[in-house]
Amino acid sequence: MSSAALHALEAAPAARPAPDDAASLAEEAARYAVLRRMGSAIRHQIAGSLQPVSMVASLLERRVQAPAPNMDALRRNCSEMNTLARSASSECVALMGWLAPHEGEQVALGAGVADCLHLLTTELSFRGFTVLDTTQAVHARVARLGLRTLVPACLMALTDAAAAPSQVRIEANAEGAVAHLSMVLVPAPDAEGAAQRAKAYRPLTWSDVTALAQAEGVDLQLGPQTVRMQFDVQPATDDKDVRWG
Repeated sequence: MSSAALHALEAAPAARPAPDDAASLAEEAARYAVLRRMGSAIRHQIAGSLQPVSMVASLLERRVQAPAPNMDALRRNCSEMNTLARSASSECVALMGWLAPHEGEQVALGAGVADCLHLLTTELSFRGFTVLDTTQAVHARVARLGLRTLVPACLMALTDAAAAPSQVRIEANAEGAVAHLSMVLVPAPDAEGAAQRAKAYRPLTWSDVTALAQAEGVDLQLGPQTVRMQFDVQPATDDKDVRWG
């Protein structure tokens, strides 16, 4: 290629993505940001599930090296380690569902919120936030992927934008074919100092949350320190339970 042609190519403006492409890129960027933020929690959960297996294996190794090993104790330890290994394997497979979710899975809304909080509550507490979850009694079934996508994203966006440590109150109810889920940021009366920023990756913005809601078909309403979501209630199916613990 001639130097004149190279110069013309460099001077030409870069092609802008089509509107649909731009929306898709925004959605993918938001999904990546959420997973990056949740990566440490998932890693910690996997390590925690494997730790009991390692402890029993160390105990078994010491007992085997004894001058006169207690065979009954060794058999019990082997059985315990087998049970723990199966449990750890199931938990790790379930956790991988956050990285490679299956389409069409359902979950009771309250149980799905609890799954999300199981991963996120500890990190939020380190940053000065507490969570009050009142959704346990809401059994309306919704799409697991949509819930797992929006609940963490909204929690992150709310707390990332907060200036001071606060409490996040989560409420839900179901009316016919729709289920409503709301999060409200309430200032903690005894909070001191500024809220700590998340250390992992970047803050989540409401533009991220909006892109994810549009992709998942979830109606979203934003207000001052409040977010409300509306999910379609799904007909009950015998889907596989992929929770852990």
